[in-house]
Amino acid sequence: MSVPPPTRSLPDLRVTLGRGAYRWPFRVCLAALAIGLLISLSTRTGGSAAWGAGEARRAIAVYGGGGALVALAAIVWAFVIFRNRLVVTVGEKGLVLRRAKKQAVIPADAVRAVGIVWPVADPVLTVWFDTAAAPDAGAIVKVDGDAAALLRDRSLPSGWLPAVRAAATENLGASWRVLDDEGEEVEQPRADALARADRLLVDGAGRYRDQGGGALIAVACGRLARRGPGPARFRRNPDRGRRTIVLRDPHAGRLLAFKKTSRLTGGGRMRVFDADGRHVGTIERLREPSFYSAGGTLLGTTRRHGDRHVVTGVDGRESASLRTKSGADDSRMWLERSRSAPDQLRTLTLALPMVVRLARQAA
Repeated sequence: MSVPPPTRSLPDLRVTLGRGAYRWPFRVCLAALAIGLLISLSTRTGGSAAWGAGEARRAIAVYGGGGALVALAAIVWAFVIFRNRLVVTVGEKGLVLRRAKKQAVIPADAVRAVGIVWPVADPVLTVWFDTAAAPDAGAIVKVDGDAAALLRDRSLPSGWLPAVRAAATENLGASWRVLDDEGEEVEQPRADALARADRLLVDGAGRYRDQGGGALIAVACGRLARRGPGPARFRRNPDRGRRTIVLRDPHAGRLLAFKKTSRLTGGGRMRVFDADGRHVGTIERLREPSFYSAGGTLLGTTRRHGDRHVVTGVDGRESASLRTKSGADDSRMWLERSRSAPDQLRTLTLALPMVVRLARQAA
């Protein structure tokens, strides 16, 4: 009888705050220095008519000195964040939690699951464990029942999620859990679920469901504002940029990114990128959009017919359509994609619900 070779565990994984955690102290520091410097320089270049000698000295003392003090406070703010940051080490023996001089260990056999809790755009790394086996954990992180929220996605280095999942499942042997904003467990869809789905229901919260079985397969994260009442989280949930909408799977994996250009560079154009950041196509205009490949080849155009937005390919056949309840109600949209349409066009038409909503917002 053959014996399977022993599995090799991964090296211990150390997770802590990334550069994003210090974003606001850095911005405040630069802004304070810039404002103080500009006002101080203006006293030298504005001429004697604008600034008297005494006024110039007072302005330099107040604004220059004030800017320096605010910048110093921002540096102290960043240092406090750094000193009090949580450091999580995932290894074979368990989870080691460190904050300043405090440390707690959650033994591997006490860990029931590791995972994330929604919102999808900013998931919280969470561990579920036997609290009796790690009584010191409550002094370092907030423990709610048998769960402890560790770190938020926005403050972690990019690409942390696959590494943590691999370390948790291979080193700890723990299961991976994902809970939505209502505390319900979310199943992992197939890797090609979004690409294969022909009929999709898109609700007012930007959630894409397969009409065949009702499974949730993607969530739009970003400033996809909509007119009228709606979920506040959806309206106020930027995903690393005011003009960027990221389509993620329910487990927070990146599927597609839609980046709308500014008005200065031709607003109304939306560039589409895949999960690896490769440019896959461009959408021109918010009203009756046209779809182009990454090389600039026209793939299809859109025309509105009543409550339907119909995408026609260059072959003259209907490639996709989006149906809404009415001209003002976008709480539910039904997107249908033809299997005969080119793969690039099928991918780009996933943006149609977003484009229609953005066009209605601008109206």
